[in-house]
Amino acid sequence: MQERTVDVAIVGGGVMGLSLAYHLLALGLAESVAVFEQDPMHLHSSTGLSAGGVRDLFSTAVNIALAHYSIRFFEEFSARTATGAGAGPEINFRRSGYLFLMNQENEAAFLRRADFQERHGVSLERLDASEVRRRYPEIRTDDLTGAIFGRSDGFLDPYQVMQGLQQKAAALGALFIPERATAIHAADGRASRVDSANWRLTARRAVVDAAGAWGGEVARLAGVEVPVTPVVRQVYVCRAPQDVFQSYPFVGAPSGLYFHPEPGGQLLVGRAFADDAAAFSWDWDRDRFAELLWPELAQRVPLLERMRLAGGWAGLVENTPDLSGVIGEHPDLPGFYLITGFSGLGLMLAPGAGLALAEIIGHGRPESIDVTGLRLERFAEGSGTWEEKTM
Repeated sequence: MQERTVDVAIVGGGVMGLSLAYHLLALGLAESVAVFEQDPMHLHSSTGLSAGGVRDLFSTAVNIALAHYSIRFFEEFSARTATGAGAGPEINFRRSGYLFLMNQENEAAFLRRADFQERHGVSLERLDASEVRRRYPEIRTDDLTGAIFGRSDGFLDPYQVMQGLQQKAAALGALFIPERATAIHAADGRASRVDSANWRLTARRAVVDAAGAWGGEVARLAGVEVPVTPVVRQVYVCRAPQDVFQSYPFVGAPSGLYFHPEPGGQLLVGRAFADDAAAFSWDWDRDRFAELLWPELAQRVPLLERMRLAGGWAGLVENTPDLSGVIGEHPDLPGFYLITGFSGLGLMLAPGAGLALAEIIGHGRPESIDVTGLRLERFAEGSGTWEEKTM
């Protein structure tokens, strides 16, 4: 059994845990950090299995603020993650935008959100149906009233984001432990130690639950509860019959169906359904595409009736009751901090979330971004920070 003492022990080495480790060390808010990760190859990581989208078109001020910092961070990623070996990895951040299609049923809600988003600094366009048809002639628009287009939005490589953050954090002195945390202990009423199969790690200042879909499981190791539910989402990779979509943005239909281009002439297609399984499962459902997604996609974009399904995968999102993340200290266990539950938005918001929690641990409060609305206590208080999902 190896034993060590560090300032901060982080359980979870996905994008949230890595962002926190990076910000703690890069900003000098901790001298020593250790990260436990049960899946070091990220075969089942929510980040690695995500669709790679980044946007600031949110319905809450806190998520917009987190996204604004995160987008700037991604723009500067190679420089921010540079080490003695050179620049950080290229994450291929493509600023092609997000296009949310509107019809008579959802138009009022989208326009209300657009007004709110512009007041909070989001750069967007309101397009009428004729402008959508002019820019994207493959999309059927006869039932649409228009669209909201996010100028700052786009796609990137999730795996390279994790690689860059881990390499930089390691260069700054972070210890990475490729094991599953098996116990979290408290001393004098404060979270103070994390155990795994071969390690006993004492944390002087903080133990952090950054376990994503496993956030509730890790909290229970510490004897407390966090309302995080793993939900299975399906992603499909298709080949379009013509190479006309590579200049397209992310496209979200009124139903929640989405598609966006990927390098090599591919399209990523998906949709959340009310009956998506709440489970730890990575079983890919090929039939769901043919039965539920392809017919709607062909109806919205007739050219795609002739596309070919090339493959896909299933990944997890971690939902909270109000579909927003949790950042801060657990009210029932001092020293136990949370950065989890981002309900499918984790990659988009991770740099901002990591900065906010690093400041809370280092200074006792968030100084750059006000994330008090994401405290765990909001659920007991009935004051949820509801993020209106558009897909």
